[in-house]
Amino acid sequence: MYKIMRAYAQEIIKIKLQIRFGVCFMESSSSILYNIKFRRVLPYFILPLLLYFFIVIIPLINSVYYSLNATYSYKLTWNGIDNYIMLIHDKVFWLSLKNNFTIILISLVFQVLPAFIIMVILSTKLIYKSKFVQSVFFFPCIISPLIIAYVWQIMYDTQTGLINNLLVAIGLGSFQQNWLSNPKIIMLSIGIPLAWQYIGYFLVILFAGFSNVDKDVLESAEIDGASGFKRSIYIILPLMKTTINVTLLICVTGGIKIFDQIYALTGGGPGYASEVLSMYTFTTSFSSGNYGYGSSISIAMLLISLTIILILSKLRGGVKQDG
Repeated sequence: MYKIMRAYAQEIIKIKLQIRFGVCFMESSSSILYNIKFRRVLPYFILPLLLYFFIVIIPLINSVYYSLNATYSYKLTWNGIDNYIMLIHDKVFWLSLKNNFTIILISLVFQVLPAFIIMVILSTKLIYKSKFVQSVFFFPCIISPLIIAYVWQIMYDTQTGLINNLLVAIGLGSFQQNWLSNPKIIMLSIGIPLAWQYIGYFLVILFAGFSNVDKDVLESAEIDGASGFKRSIYIILPLMKTTINVTLLICVTGGIKIFDQIYALTGGGPGYASEVLSMYTFTTSFSSGNYGYGSSISIAMLLISLTIILILSKLRGGVKQDG
């Protein structure tokens, strides 16, 4: 009996050793294969990393350094955080920041919200799957923002512009405006071309998010008698939470860094009524030659953008995917 138990124990030990050796061999093999694959793809990462380092990291470090200096006759003089202290008391900076937030609000109301409504309407007829429909809505996005700005500048012309002449033609001549000269409506005048150009961009993003929504849930809602409004608010909107958050993030960051449309349309005028942070950075650095103070404005833009991104990421609530 003892010999039988001993032989049985030896066989068990032998099997365990074989299994352990096999696992160790598999782990070492996978580690070797991983190292081989990593070594093969490593050269392909070197060039992108170098480009990122020289195009992003080094200019960022230079901007931080310049922001801590005063610029006189293109010569740098160290002044510490004086530029940032001056920035806090700069009324033009705060007006520019206010205009940026106004652009963001206009974009949310006239771009994201209409895009969501159009997406819901088209989704009921499954038109959103048509590549032609998506291309039609996306077409304005591929046009240069400068061209669109110049076209709308002609349309806004007080004497010969299409908008004022159209108001006169339909009997609403009393509503004629100096669209690009009135500080009270200048931001709205800027927001309309932006909405016309980018509403299709957000619509395509929402189309992509809606295509991942479980259709069985939508069919069950229709069977239960959910109306179009309730279906949109209580079913589609929660299921597309991640897509909506991404859309809002793109909209907000785009509103912070906007430059070319306003530069071509108003040049920041009248006065500083349509000045935004990126434009204020540009004019301070290249028109006035004050690179130090212009760099401090750009760093402030970066910090504001990062703060907004962190807030939006926090509001996402850890949702990883739609549905």
